[in-house]
Amino acid sequence: MSHNPHLNYRPDIDGLRAFAILLVIIFHAYPRLLRGGFIGVDIFFVISGYLITSIILKGVSQGNFSLVNFYGRRIKRIFPALLAVLLFCLFSGWLILLADEYQQLGKHTAAGSVYISNFILAGEAGYFDTSAELKPLLHLWSLSIEEQFYMVFPFLILLSSTCRIPIILTILTCLLLSFSLNIYLIEQDQNSVFFYPQTRSWELLIGSVIAYINLYARPQFDNLAHTLFRQQSPNKDKHLANILSWLGFTLIITAWVFFNTKKILFPGAWALAPSIGAACLILAGNKAWFNRHILSSQTAIFIGLISYPLYLWHWPLLSYLQIIEMEKPSSGLRFTALLLSGILAWLTYHFIEKRFRYRDHWGVPVGLLTSLFIVGAIGFQIYNQQGYASRLPDYSNWDAGEIGITAWQKNNLIAQQDCLDQYGDYVFCLQQDSQKPPTALLMGDSHANHLYPGLLNKPFTTGGNLLNLGVSSCLPFFNSSDKKCTSSTNKALNLAVNTPSIKTVILSSYIDSFTDKYSDTPMDSYSEKEPFMALETIMRDTFQRLLKANKQVIFVLDIPKLDFRPIACAKRPWRISGQTSKTPCATQRNKINDHQRKYREIVFQVLAEFPTIQVWDVTSAFCDDQYCWAIKDNKMLYRDNNHLNKAGSIYLGNYFKLQ
Repeated sequence: MSHNPHLNYRPDIDGLRAFAILLVIIFHAYPRLLRGGFIGVDIFFVISGYLITSIILKGVSQGNFSLVNFYGRRIKRIFPALLAVLLFCLFSGWLILLADEYQQLGKHTAAGSVYISNFILAGEAGYFDTSAELKPLLHLWSLSIEEQFYMVFPFLILLSSTCRIPIILTILTCLLLSFSLNIYLIEQDQNSVFFYPQTRSWELLIGSVIAYINLYARPQFDNLAHTLFRQQSPNKDKHLANILSWLGFTLIITAWVFFNTKKILFPGAWALAPSIGAACLILAGNKAWFNRHILSSQTAIFIGLISYPLYLWHWPLLSYLQIIEMEKPSSGLRFTALLLSGILAWLTYHFIEKRFRYRDHWGVPVGLLTSLFIVGAIGFQIYNQQGYASRLPDYSNWDAGEIGITAWQKNNLIAQQDCLDQYGDYVFCLQQDSQKPPTALLMGDSHANHLYPGLLNKPFTTGGNLLNLGVSSCLPFFNSSDKKCTSSTNKALNLAVNTPSIKTVILSSYIDSFTDKYSDTPMDSYSEKEPFMALETIMRDTFQRLLKANKQVIFVLDIPKLDFRPIACAKRPWRISGQTSKTPCATQRNKINDHQRKYREIVFQVLAEFPTIQVWDVTSAFCDDQYCWAIKDNKMLYRDNNHLNKAGSIYLGNYFKLQ
């Protein structure tokens, strides 16, 4: 099998890298400017699949491919810059992060050191997750997917070669399987599809197909393309290259301009656009005008060469800005962070990457691998030691115990195994006494679940044996349009209807889920109706069914949503603005009123038809005429900007008053 010699250095590939990294970093710094900029990662996947598969196929065809050499080169290519960024994050985190934040950084450092960040992040997603911008190492998920792919892919190629199975058949089979899983699972579990290698590998494998074509089937591909495009002119190869190039550029620009993750299920089939766009640009080669003059320009090449360290540096800097400031950093600060990340990327490339990448001694990859494991072990120790809270002398008790992603889990207030065994697969499953029939059902998402501790001492309302069932992001109504919610929610509500011992049903949910679920996402059952009419329809249906079953229904209006993270009220070691804690620890009442206006309008419009339903308006427990407070009686009440902690739940329970 002869191969095309066309795989020498291609400057346009570096230019395509530059295009991809600019999409990503501008999207991260200015998401409203580039809503579809996240597709830069998909372009990187295709480029990586193309380049690495080219190396593997050339080595296999020449009979000199070595797994040891392959992984040694990978280590020298990616570990030095990663080590620099991880060490920077750990050192700077020690100086500026609070205990919960530093503990999370330790966990993500440990995960990043063994390339399982994607699995850790997938497991963290949901209501109890920290916002993406507060995770300095969030971006390592894509590197993890790539390295997991390369831990398997070379073996498949070697196995195919040894067993005389056509390599292209192996590649296409894996591509189709991965893409099919992506399409099949996207509506069931978008989060897993986004983070798991088996549902993202098809993008790398598109690059693998292009590598195979360029090595072994370029004449056949060109002849087929000429036939399809009816190219007969003497310059048909150049014309074909331009067609492919402009087609690829158009697909990427279209995805950038029109894609919005709030409106589409991504990756899904949507990821085909940037992936095929990148493939077309690679196939076009240097004969295409766009590739030769734009992608191969000196500026594009320079940005492409530093694209990997630029990807590593930009997100931690933006994330640290978001963490240490009370509110979203100014445009100027974000621009400064991008500028600094560019400088650090060049320094990393010139003084670190190049120094290690081209050294042939076997001790280099061994030393780098050992160093990365040591850094990972340090991160794991930080996680085990809960972020070393003792390094912060002014870190008050409520900061450590009642704020952050682990506060609720530490109190075992999410799910109990005996409850799950009895009632099935729910995210939230708690019961006062699992040996006795439940007397009341607390139903909804995490905003119902966070009421549970406060309701435990209200036996006159709950009957003394409260059961809490729910699923993240799911409204507490029959036949929600969200497919993942319908089964579990209907099951729990039918349990209430059909269980005589359950006298009371308490319903609650997050305001943003309540309103956004129908204003921002496609509907199934009610697609022909106005979104909020659909919401009112399922509310009425639920209330009618519960009242017909002679249940007492209590509807709990949602708590005020803070416009800051409660951890901002803790005294931070260092901040750019100089003010080390937020004062007052509160959100203006008029902002809360504006945020709740549409929600209350919908709720009270429906409740007016059901005068026997009791309403618990919790606003007065938190708000005066001017502010809604995160702290009362020197106790922090929130664990994040929209969830109560245990102290807050108990505080609210003491204000329990039906209307």
